[in-house]
Amino acid sequence: MASDRTATLFMRTGALLACLALTPSASANIFGPDDRRLIATDDNLSAVGLIVCDDTTRRPTATLIKTNGSGDSQIIISVAHAFLSRQNKPLAPCAFWPQGRPQDATPIAFTLLGTGEPIGNWNDDWAVALLARPLPARYQALETLTLSGTDANEARASGARFSLAGHNGESGPMMVSTDCGPMRKINADINRFDERAYNHDCDMMPGWSGGPLMLERDGKRYVIAVNATELNALVTRAGETYDGAYNANTAVRIDGAFLDAITRLARDPHFARTGPGPATCRIHMPAPIESRRC
Repeated sequence: MASDRTATLFMRTGALLACLALTPSASANIFGPDDRRLIATDDNLSAVGLIVCDDTTRRPTATLIKTNGSGDSQIIISVAHAFLSRQNKPLAPCAFWPQGRPQDATPIAFTLLGTGEPIGNWNDDWAVALLARPLPARYQALETLTLSGTDANEARASGARFSLAGHNGESGPMMVSTDCGPMRKINADINRFDERAYNHDCDMMPGWSGGPLMLERDGKRYVIAVNATELNALVTRAGETYDGAYNANTAVRIDGAFLDAITRLARDPHFARTGPGPATCRIHMPAPIESRRC
């Protein structure tokens, strides 16, 4: 019985990944009461916004992050599939809309992607992008934090607060899901032994891809991962509690190749630029990031 269920999970996951990542009609993935709400001013989440590219109606989520202790960062993080078409072709030009505001849209100069084929490679589905210019000071970048899966599970068990930000579909205001966070992986989970990603039970739907999974510590929010996919063979209905029949949502941890890309771009913002206009580097590990050029 267990093996049959596992086989079914594998067969159906690919289709559901594609549905979540590439279409606006996929169902929301809600665990228990839906706790998504509008982002308020005192949430201090002005760093969260949308990625808007030509030739697609998708509007994934991204976050402006602090680098080198600076508050005027030009670096945003999201998922690789935010910058790729259904055929895995680079989308360009793209812009970042902070807080979803088109009046402050800022062009994206280039991106570093963890994978060029995110469907099925969700644990490498990360992106680091450089904005063409700094955003106005009213948009306050968030700090990142590397937190192991074990440490995240222990933090949640001890009462730490986590949250996920994003937005619904291709329009709508920015939102946050609270009372959720990383979940311990179980034997039935497809990514049971992969430490690159957390499983989590934050409520989400298409549009929340790339959104920041955050830990609150000492009154501050730290981004610990980017929301990647609904890794679920069964779509939950609002109000259902999470159980072992479901795979949790996943978020790619800021560590390893992902962290290396952030560090490298922060140290030398122009290392990958090869000329005017957007360019996309597709980073395929294990080759080191220093050996890659757009």
